[in-house]
Amino acid sequence: MNLLCIILLSLSTINSLTLIFKPENPYLKNKMLGISLFCYNISLLVYFLWFENGYIVDHPHSLRSMSPMMYLNAPFFYFYIRNSLMNINGLKNADYLHFIPAAVHLLDLIPFYLLSFEEKQEIAKTIFLNKNLLYYVGSGLIPISFHYLFRLVLQLVYFSYCVYLVRKLRPQLMTLISKEKLGNWLFISLVLMGAVAISNFFYMIACYFGENQSHLSGAKLIFSSIGTLGILCLNLYINFNPERVYGYFNKEADKKVAEEEPVVKTSSVENPVMAEIKDTGLLLEKIRYALHEEQVFLNKGITIVDFAKKIDVSPKLLSTLINRKFETNFNELINNYRVDYAKDLLEKNILERYSIEGLANMAGFNSRITFFNVFKKKEGVSPSEYLKRYLTV
Repeated sequence: MNLLCIILLSLSTINSLTLIFKPENPYLKNKMLGISLFCYNISLLVYFLWFENGYIVDHPHSLRSMSPMMYLNAPFFYFYIRNSLMNINGLKNADYLHFIPAAVHLLDLIPFYLLSFEEKQEIAKTIFLNKNLLYYVGSGLIPISFHYLFRLVLQLVYFSYCVYLVRKLRPQLMTLISKEKLGNWLFISLVLMGAVAISNFFYMIACYFGENQSHLSGAKLIFSSIGTLGILCLNLYINFNPERVYGYFNKEADKKVAEEEPVVKTSSVENPVMAEIKDTGLLLEKIRYALHEEQVFLNKGITIVDFAKKIDVSPKLLSTLINRKFETNFNELINNYRVDYAKDLLEKNILERYSIEGLANMAGFNSRITFFNVFKKKEGVSPSEYLKRYLTV
């Protein structure tokens, strides 16, 4: 069983590293999800390698080396959720405050890191003989038991706030489970990470209050298994649905879409540029996927060159395809999606919490003025007037 867990967690660690460093992945928020998964994967992998198999006894200097990193999984998952919902790219200045617990823990462990090989080896042997002591011995200036419990409390706090953000900004994800939700990476990651955070918390509670109570050993096994399975399922979901995050596409499915795509006859002579486009249905599916699922229109300043690179086609061919199939140009297509997204937020009373400028930013516009002009051109009224009209219906 340990060997199977080590193999699966090793593959999961590679998955998360690929998500972080894959050059074709332009979305920083997905890299943040990769960092969160990496922290979980590597901590579990280290546990099975070092403590379950006894490697820590031969290499005691590695004891507690990963402990500060475990403070980072919850903040980076929060960054992923927040950035996905609010169309934020990167970190804000205040976000670096989230790294303070990890930095404090690293400094706190310096006296422990400076212990001799023999002293650390004795501690490692003690932990190997009794795994429950992992949460009590091998401390720095602050008891290690405090860090384990504090980390789990932080995980629950971060997860609760993520649920709050989703409930406020994407309330449709909090309703009954549907086929569409099972294909939504944000929903899947929130559910599985919630299972991890909650199960880990109850596991630690069982460890604290059931150290010498054998009847709680079954509960601890169940909670630890749920937490491990939650992380493994997140990584497996990437493997079986790579297009959700990596942007890969199922060629067989795309071929079927291409075969079903209706032929639009506009003239007896085929456009020579369109004739160069092979698998028009495949390209249309990629365009629709990028707009509907990945919501690339929320990326400020996105150009037709960026979009063309994403779906692996030349800008000239993409422009022709959009003109022919959508009967508009690229900029208008992107702005139409942005306006529809803004309308959806307006109907959720987003202006109770954000200004018009904040709404424009969330919808992908560079400025309040541009948002106002584009919105009024498409809808015939300003955003505020649209909201009043919606509320009176």
